[in-house]
Amino acid sequence: MDNESYICHIVIPSKNYQRSKDFYTKVFGWEVQERPGTTSLDILPPSRKGISAELNREEEVVVPSISVSNIEKKLRLIEQFGGKKLKDKTPIGAKAEYGYYALFKDPHGNKMCLYSDK
Repeated sequence: MDNESYICHIVIPSKNYQRSKDFYTKVFGWEVQERPGTTSLDILPPSRKGISAELNREEEVVVPSISVSNIEKKLRLIEQFGGKKLKDKTPIGAKAEYGYYALFKDPHGNKMCLYSDK
């Protein structure tokens, strides 16, 4: 069993990046910046404490990301134990410079993401 799995990132839906950027900057003091090679914006707390986050136009619900060492292996386990694979391992950025992700639903229908740097 992979003991290195932990929640590492969340995706926050946003249909209006400027409005979201203004909100998170003014309310929480977070830095919101473009991530080159993607269509999302990174959210960075000034202290750099906590998990990372991003604003994303493509999502409709908040999606937590779980860091794993082997995405393919975890997807097989997810399906074995009643989950459903939504998206295979996919590079983040043009050359996977930000790692890889895959999407799945748990047995209760909660959408989540797997993340790995390799």
